[in-house]
Amino acid sequence: MLARVEAAEGRMSEARQQDFGLEAFLAWEADQPQRWELIDGRPRLMTGGTQAHWLIAGNIVAALRPRLRGSPCRAGGSDLRVVTGNGNVRYPDAMIDCGALRPDSPDVSEPAVVFEVLSRSTALIDLHAKLRDYDATPGIRLYVVVAQDTPWVAVWTRDPSGRLAVAAALSESDAALKLDPVPAALPLAEIYEGLSFPAPAAA
Repeated sequence: MLARVEAAEGRMSEARQQDFGLEAFLAWEADQPQRWELIDGRPRLMTGGTQAHWLIAGNIVAALRPRLRGSPCRAGGSDLRVVTGNGNVRYPDAMIDCGALRPDSPDVSEPAVVFEVLSRSTALIDLHAKLRDYDATPGIRLYVVVAQDTPWVAVWTRDPSGRLAVAAALSESDAALKLDPVPAALPLAEIYEGLSFPAPAAA
């Protein structure tokens, strides 16, 4: 057993040091037992999160599904990957896919809205590197970042030049995120259902 673990760790270390083109990476990842992202030619092993992270991502998907019923769009979690317009590969925490259903595909057909749940270790990645990748993917109309330690949601949407630009930052308990491409709204109360946060300190 120890030999198998050491061999697996050796393969992961070797993979991290190897530069991949997109097609080579997709072929390589198909044979891996774990999920990997591709960032600027380098593979990065996907790691676990917290219970708050897991609950928020699940809440988003659960809240989206009834709102998308009857539309051509579907909501899902992090099982499917997004091949971004600049050749990177990401696994968003939640998303809305408005493309044709391809039952055997590991890729999202047409990602329209992407959600990432922030953590202390990934905040800079979510707010900068992932924003860059999703900005390079024109079909993504909204990029939504959700904090897990406080009720706070930031939204980027396509501006007239076609770039993702900050559109809103929501923190009020009765606020709601307006969705595109479907005419619906996602209340923060549903995103954070099951979580409680300390009351803000009095001024």
